[in-house]
Amino acid sequence: MSRSATAIVAAGVAMWLGGCTGTLHSATGSTMSSYASQHMVPYLMTSPDAAYACSVGNALGPFIASFERVSDRPDLPTLVSVMGAGICAEAAAWEADLAYQRALRGGRADEAADAQLLGERHHRAAAARFGAAWKRAEAAFGTLGKGCPELEPEQEIFFLLGIASGLQAVMHDRAARGAAGISMAIPRAVERATKCLNSKRWWGVPDALAAAVWLTVPGALPKGKDAKKTLTTAVAHGDAAAVRLSRALQVQALGASGDAAGAKAAITAHGKVLKTKKAAAKWRLLDAYGAVLTRHAADLIWTSETGHRAPTGDFGSFPEVVKPDADEDDMLEGLGE
Repeated sequence: MSRSATAIVAAGVAMWLGGCTGTLHSATGSTMSSYASQHMVPYLMTSPDAAYACSVGNALGPFIASFERVSDRPDLPTLVSVMGAGICAEAAAWEADLAYQRALRGGRADEAADAQLLGERHHRAAAARFGAAWKRAEAAFGTLGKGCPELEPEQEIFFLLGIASGLQAVMHDRAARGAAGISMAIPRAVERATKCLNSKRWWGVPDALAAAVWLTVPGALPKGKDAKKTLTTAVAHGDAAAVRLSRALQVQALGASGDAAGAKAAITAHGKVLKTKKAAAKWRLLDAYGAVLTRHAADLIWTSETGHRAPTGDFGSFPEVVKPDADEDDMLEGLGE
């Protein structure tokens, strides 16, 4: 065989092998995307450890997303992965927020300023990651808040997580002073998108998300609606299903709207209900994440008032405010004269 013929054959073999590799990658990508949606995510949801979602998101998120280079976009499993990564950044932001409160309470101005800046960086990262989850949801389902897509039953949880991520992205971007550039049109889009799901079936979370928007966005409350009553109903659905994520949304919404007393009462109620009924096995992760959200709200109150976070295992109680006894005041009156 001449040299030219050999070169042609070699080139042909190389092209064939390259084509096989591309086909193999494509098939692997499709298999991985399907497996992640049908098995990895449902398995993840059974974990009672909310930090597990963070670990999985950071470890497997880029790997799963990378298959879009050789196959169809794995938007749904990637949505869950980047949401998990958002939980990691969220946890770091919260620790910085608590450090800021401690330094502020102790009069350590430089330390407080540094903790505040560090918190803003982590909030920015959290906002970007939750925002990426929102974008993945839009890639899968179309523009969120503009009509309702045709959802298969198994897709509804992804749709719910996508719109919930949008609201979390906005919240963290506010804490980051808008550094992540999250669109402020998202809360209204979330409120409209909640109408695409049966709220009772999904533990009251869609209604709780809508009510959170009504309470925190000026002019968003529809005529004839009562945001706090809607939250109460949503919480009841979550309690009945033993997935108490709506309770965490209630705490966040009341706190963000300036109702400190209502937020404290909601935190206490959440702490009590967790002791009465175990989480639904299929959705332990979401119930656990709801508890994490509420615990952080309690930690902020405890740190502001005492300098340390809430007692382990009991985030439903609050520091006692010691008031001076009226009789003792009378007895001491005049001693300095």
